Amino acid sequence: MDILKTLTHPLSATDRPAKTPPRLVAKVDDSRPATTQPAEDRRFQPDRRRRQEPFEGPDRRRRNSRRRPLLLHPKTREATSLEDRRGRHISTSA
Repeated sequence: MDILKTLTHPLSATDRPAKTPPRLVAKVDDSRPATTQPAEDRRFQPDRRRRQEPFEGPDRRRRNSRRRPLLLHPKTREATSLEDRRGRHISTSA
């Protein structure tokens, strides 16, 4: 039976939905504490990943650019970096 908001007469006891009794927890007289078991679940085990240790050795990461040298000195033709030159004698014409 659909209950409409415009219903003018009250519902009878047979038309109302049956109430469900609340769920109760069974009472236990002899409650024991939880036993301590070794952690078998992966989430409870300690972290076995390798710690970050300082690396000593040559840097084997890929360089940003393979072009070396970045610039040549205009007079001596030796390799020079962009940061040291500060744009003073840099010729951008190709």
